[in-house]
Amino acid sequence: MAEREKKVLIIDDEETVGIGMSEMLKDAGFKAQYVTSGKDGINVLKDTDCSLVFMDMIMPGLNGLETFREIKKVRPGIRVVLFTGYFKDADRDIFQGVKEGMIDAYIRKPFFSEEIVSTATKYA
Repeated sequence: MAEREKKVLIIDDEETVGIGMSEMLKDAGFKAQYVTSGKDGINVLKDTDCSLVFMDMIMPGLNGLETFREIKKVRPGIRVVLFTGYFKDADRDIFQGVKEGMIDAYIRKPFFSEEIVSTATKYA
C-alpha cells in the first residue's frame, strides 16, 4: 500500500517519546524517524522528503512554533501535527500557529498508538 510507505518525522526533545512514536508508526507500515530538537528536524527535512511531521510544542531551543516557521521555508507543503503535555504553557503559541495555518491536527499527551497511527494515515 503506497500510502503507508510515506515518511514521517517526529521532533520531540524527549527521546523516549521519539523512539515510541517512530516504532508504533513503523509497526503500522510507515517509514519513521525521530530527532530531539527543532534544529535537527529542520536539517533532516532539507535532505529528506517527509510528508508529515509530528512535533512537540514545548522544546528547549526552538519551540514548536519557531520550528514550524523554519520547516515551512524548507518544505512549504508539509503537514504538521503538534502535540504537547503542557497545554497551558503552549496555548498562546498554538493559537498563533492556528492563525499561521500550521496545525493540521493537534494531539495531547499522553496519547494512544491508535491516535498516532490514524493521524498519520490521514495526513501522511
